[in-house]
Amino acid sequence: MRWSLISLLAAAVLAVTHARSRTTDGLDAADAELVPASPRELLAVLRVTVIPAPRRDLEHVLFWSAWRRHHQYEAAACHQRWNNVTAEATS
Repeated sequence: MRWSLISLLAAAVLAVTHARSRTTDGLDAADAELVPASPRELLAVLRVTVIPAPRRDLEHVLFWSAWRRHHQYEAAACHQRWNNVTAEATS
């Protein structure tokens, strides 16, 4: 639920910012020469300014790689067991 709320708030901020960027009332000459920001561009700015950068330290990257490969191994083993069960049931 927390991510849903954050997504709704981000969408509201993007919508308001996008609507405000379309109007040129009260802007100086330098800003008036800009094309209105697209929702995709506003989302990119939001990601850079609000969302923290992912961890890039070696220990974390190695741990994540090992965890992911272990998870893939477990998934492959489960699929193989399931395929063996269905093969025996259909023969």
